[in-house]
Amino acid sequence: MPEYSALKANSKLPDPFLKLDGSRIKNKSEWACRREEIRQQLIKYVFGEKPIPAKGSVTGTVSTTKISVKVSEGGKSCSFDVTVNMNGATQPAPAIISYGAGASAPTGVAKITFTAIEGGSGAKNGPFYTFYGSNHPAGYLIAQAWQISRIIDLLEQNPGIIDPYRIAVTGCSRNGKGAFIGGVLDNRIALTIPVESGIGGTVALRLVEQLDPKGEWPYHAISYVRWLSEVALGKFTTGNNANADNTDRLPVDIHSAMALIAPQGLYIVDNPSGNYAGLDARSAWVTGNAGKAIFEALGVGDHFAYEGASGSHCQWRTQYNASLNAMIDKFLKGNKSVNTGKVNTDLGNKPDPKQYYDWDATELPGELW
Repeated sequence: MPEYSALKANSKLPDPFLKLDGSRIKNKSEWACRREEIRQQLIKYVFGEKPIPAKGSVTGTVSTTKISVKVSEGGKSCSFDVTVNMNGATQPAPAIISYGAGASAPTGVAKITFTAIEGGSGAKNGPFYTFYGSNHPAGYLIAQAWQISRIIDLLEQNPGIIDPYRIAVTGCSRNGKGAFIGGVLDNRIALTIPVESGIGGTVALRLVEQLDPKGEWPYHAISYVRWLSEVALGKFTTGNNANADNTDRLPVDIHSAMALIAPQGLYIVDNPSGNYAGLDARSAWVTGNAGKAIFEALGVGDHFAYEGASGSHCQWRTQYNASLNAMIDKFLKGNKSVNTGKVNTDLGNKPDPKQYYDWDATELPGELW
């Protein structure tokens, strides 16, 4: 993959179907290879590396009230606990892993809850940094996603209480960012539900300057709190300096990160209220529509839903429940016939998404896998 100096500026969202060799995929069967290319691009240019512990290094216990995870390798170890509420679910149960606020689990879906890493002081703390050291270049979102994956590792070893392949992940605001990256980088997650995630979440980095100049910029994601990798994204933007934003040179953006979740489910909840400019609602709307177009091109458009409703920050609104319950029915309860895929927002003066991408999103022929 080319280094920063060889990349060309492009104000529009890059073509997700354009391979590194310059050719464009023509069949769904080619998506698996292109998908891996996108993952590597995101690691190199945006997120940084998400390390994978050696096989057998994750141990612990699973009960109906608590999951205890321990990771040990090369003389290093870390551990953390998460709470479990079975919520009337039948074992092995579907579950929602939640960083505090986010989508609520309906009766019959277990709740797995833990406190996400707090990074406002800039100090790198929590299980990930205990294990890999505070000098590891990964940002907090990789650290949060790493914890999610270790929970699923343990559930795979102990599948009797929680079904490891019927897992959703959710969170709001900073925790919505971590939930999103968790789903992007671990396809064992059946349904990803980021809520009001803003920059570092479901917002294309290159669009903020164009559409949300008063919002949070990409440099906030590596300075205010180090959500993303300074080593990776720092080549494209400088901390605390909006004038140094060169994210239009990124060969990949967040719409393609959304595509890595396919064919699993993605339900994005946003808040276009004018009271929360930092959520970059106009950029989020365009990015979401571009992500939806990729899902449609892959033949799984109904696996992507987007809903934006103005209101208080991180306050779950009852109008979300219909889409949430439908997505849960499809991806956690196995009801494949349920109608899903709604895209809607009450954002005023909505930008036309197709002004910000010009690639063909016609459904590709063939089979996805």
